[in-house]
Amino acid sequence: MNMKIENWNGFEIRFVEKEPNEWWAVLDDLAKALDLGQTAPIKRRLPKEVISNHMVDFGNGSRKMLIVNELGIYETVFESRKKEAKEFKRWVFEVVKTLRQSSGLEGFQIFRMLDKEHQKEMMSKLNQSLQDPKPVNFIKANTIANKAVSSRYGHPKMLKKNQMTPDMLVEREPILADAVDLMIANEKFQLGLSVSEIVYGKYVH
Repeated sequence: MNMKIENWNGFEIRFVEKEPNEWWAVLDDLAKALDLGQTAPIKRRLPKEVISNHMVDFGNGSRKMLIVNELGIYETVFESRKKEAKEFKRWVFEVVKTLRQSSGLEGFQIFRMLDKEHQKEMMSKLNQSLQDPKPVNFIKANTIANKAVSSRYGHPKMLKKNQMTPDMLVEREPILADAVDLMIANEKFQLGLSVSEIVYGKYVH
């Protein structure tokens, strides 16, 4: 059984590979990290298909524990009142809003998104857009992030990702995310902004 451990806000969350490339999280670890208390009430609220019992290796022995798949993780996170969980929930809602706008639905038509046919149509459009990526944008976003984090750490020349320390890699993630988000908005609304200048202005002091 393959297992990986992710550290989030000082909490270790164990993931087990239930099926090839299908990672499930230990529910007890999620409950502790998200300050949700006991797992029994969480289990009762989750759909049966997202939760399972699985043997988890503790190094000195194995024990059967509750695990949840990716959808179960999202549902569990949504129950948390922690600031980080609320921010993630708002981000998910923004993604859904963007999908609604790209599908041509108006705000007052939001309940149409509960219709499975509309959901299929939106996912089809999303898949089509993902099948036409722009490599130059990916390269540009990564270059901006690499330059910004290198400058933050006092390096006169840009370091590549594989040359960075663990601390630099942690700081690189939100910078890259901001660069990508800004590039998308810049292109979508034809804002004519200098993405690099904005990102450097925010992160390089």
